[in-house]
Amino acid sequence: TFYIFKAGVFSGSTDPSVWLSTGLNNYSTNFSKDEFDLIRVWAPADLVCFSVPLYLRLPVRHVVSFVWTAYLSFARGGH
Repeated sequence: TFYIFKAGVFSGSTDPSVWLSTGLNNYSTNFSKDEFDLIRVWAPADLVCFSVPLYLRLPVRHVVSFVWTAYLSFARGGH
């Protein structure tokens, strides 16, 4: 959804099929690097998340999710 949303904002087209095709093309181009980074971030984050007390799990998950989205946006958000 990140790549499709980015294509919708930056493609200059009002046709959702263009957004979808551009987004999926960018996704397939960046798949291997993104998946490697995803495992590098989320595997340790899951270990930490399930190691903290129950009342901290949700805040920890939200912080990691925010950092992951910010990283993905900075790494792949440029034109």
